[in-house]
Amino acid sequence: MSTEPGYHQGVIHPLRPRLLHVVALLLALSVAACSGGDEIMPTGEPTGEPSIATPSSTPTITATATPSPTLTPTATPTPDERVASTFAIPTEELPVAVLTRSDGVRYELPLEVPPRAEYTVGLSGRYHLEGRGMLFWYTELVRRPFWMKDTHIDLSIAFVDSDGVIVEIFDMEAESVEFRVAGDFYRYALEAPLGWYAERGLAAGDTAKLDFPIPESLTE
Repeated sequence: MSTEPGYHQGVIHPLRPRLLHVVALLLALSVAACSGGDEIMPTGEPTGEPSIATPSSTPTITATATPSPTLTPTATPTPDERVASTFAIPTEELPVAVLTRSDGVRYELPLEVPPRAEYTVGLSGRYHLEGRGMLFWYTELVRRPFWMKDTHIDLSIAFVDSDGVIVEIFDMEAESVEFRVAGDFYRYALEAPLGWYAERGLAAGDTAKLDFPIPESLTE
């Protein structure tokens, strides 16, 4: 058993903890005074050259789609559409058909007269007619069908017999691939803008005269 002062049977004397506390406080004040008040560098940061922050991941660049322009119908055929060679002839330079009502009132219709090899093209590829039409002339009476494939405007067709009498007129819907056949034989057909005949009061029984000679290429 220790007989040193300040101990009593192995139990720390109550004065000793107080003395240790005072000593610890004095040491802490001494360290703070020596630090000079400098800010403590946060842990994990180097004390040399300043670091450059690195993004945690590579930024993703999202491509933005450029909106496609809205396409609108043009007044002329597009480059990939086939049209009859007579398309380029100015309307005022075209030959005319003279159509006469039963009361004697007459109207003129400027006509494109394509070669027979272009009859399968007809008025396809067109977006307007500007008051003109097209002639389909045959050497004999026929009942050939018509359709509107690749034709972008509505039309009216007058079918005329060998005596120049209109046997039937009917309307054709743009882009339709339905075959339409006249109810009677005809010698030639006159295509015109939709409603051209009705607006002038022309009907079956009225007459149509071609006021120009038929090209030899069509009579052969």
